[in-house]
Amino acid sequence: MTRSIYLFLLIALLAIGAVWLATNPGTVEVAWGGYVVETSLVTLAFFTLILGAIIAILYRVFVWLKTGPGRLGGALSSRRRNRGLEALSNGMVAIAAGDADEARRAAIEAEKYLKGEPMTLLLAAQAAELNEDERATRIYYDRMAERPDTEFMGLRGLIARARTEGNLEAAIDLANRADELKPGTPWVVKELFDLHLKLRHWDEAETVLARMARGKAAKSASVKRTRSVIALERARQALKRDEKAAAFDLALSAHQLDPAFVPASVLAIRLSVPSRKRDKLIAEAWKTNPHPDLIAAIREAKAFEDEAAWLDYVRTMLAPNTPDNRETLMEEARAALAAQKWGEARKYLNRVAEIDPSSSVYRLLAELDEKANADVVAAREWILKSVDAPPDPIWICKACGRQEESWSAHCPSCDGFDTLDWKKPERGHASKADEIEAEIVQELPAPAP
Repeated sequence: MTRSIYLFLLIALLAIGAVWLATNPGTVEVAWGGYVVETSLVTLAFFTLILGAIIAILYRVFVWLKTGPGRLGGALSSRRRNRGLEALSNGMVAIAAGDADEARRAAIEAEKYLKGEPMTLLLAAQAAELNEDERATRIYYDRMAERPDTEFMGLRGLIARARTEGNLEAAIDLANRADELKPGTPWVVKELFDLHLKLRHWDEAETVLARMARGKAAKSASVKRTRSVIALERARQALKRDEKAAAFDLALSAHQLDPAFVPASVLAIRLSVPSRKRDKLIAEAWKTNPHPDLIAAIREAKAFEDEAAWLDYVRTMLAPNTPDNRETLMEEARAALAAQKWGEARKYLNRVAEIDPSSSVYRLLAELDEKANADVVAAREWILKSVDAPPDPIWICKACGRQEESWSAHCPSCDGFDTLDWKKPERGHASKADEIEAEIVQELPAPAP
């Protein structure tokens, strides 16, 4: 509305001016270089307007000539960038879909229109990786690692390549470089932790774990278990250096972090000296997680005069806290059998057979009948029954299913960290115990006709 008013006023003023000039034409005389020009005021005003219009047109042409090429170049540059971004988008979709050929074509096109852009390098590296071109993959990641704006992404790719190639030491160096670049980045810290575990760098792994788990996370059961395993491995390393005191402290720390972790308890018991603390350690370990490995450690740590003394110790020191536990009953049966307490041995074995029968229970019953009664027929029947009985627990890798008689921090088959669990194997997987049973069946004489 306001602009309309202004326009109307301008037209009115121009009309008034034109009328005034028409009613008062006047004359104008211009003298220049010996020439005299006489004209009316209206004519002079008209030519002045024509000259102003020509000057305005010439100025616009000058401005266009000056800025036109830049605008044209900008339009072309914008078009190239849009095509490059489209190629990047298509390439990422191809990588997600696993289309190696399309990813390579998109990477070439993106490089053509967006040469040197960070995302172009990343697309080219991933396309080369998808096409299993190891040389090109490394070249692109190296180029990314050399640029400040893509160094972190390049390092991540190089770490993955180093791990794939089995060069774990180089992977650690690269991860340390990434950690210096952006300290505390979760994936970098986790990568360092996993690499130190793979290389059995237990001291470094403990340091990195302290960075990973802080506050409430440090008190979680999983973190305590991991710290316990690392402490146990550090204790074993100290023991190899003949540093028994340090080894005992570390083993005891591992036991305290996770009292149910049998290997830590076993080493702590073996390295302990006779004292009330050792007796307390044994009682706590057995009460928390009765296990056959603890029996060997206890018998090694405490010297017993004979099998009767050992039976008495089992009944008075171990059994009261876990009277109905399978391992407690089994050890009472073994001790009674060794001490030739046939009635007690049969009582304990019958109890185990009721609550949790397994092949070892029937093998002990076979041994009992053979030794106590010289009854080969009954012994053979127990052995035959043991073949079809549930197998005994054994250390089994939860990642690959490997069965081991002794625990280790890494699975001997898949190298998984802390993957061995004490449990019964599934039927259909032959264990060493199964092979032993078959041998016993073959060795026992057949009953007389």
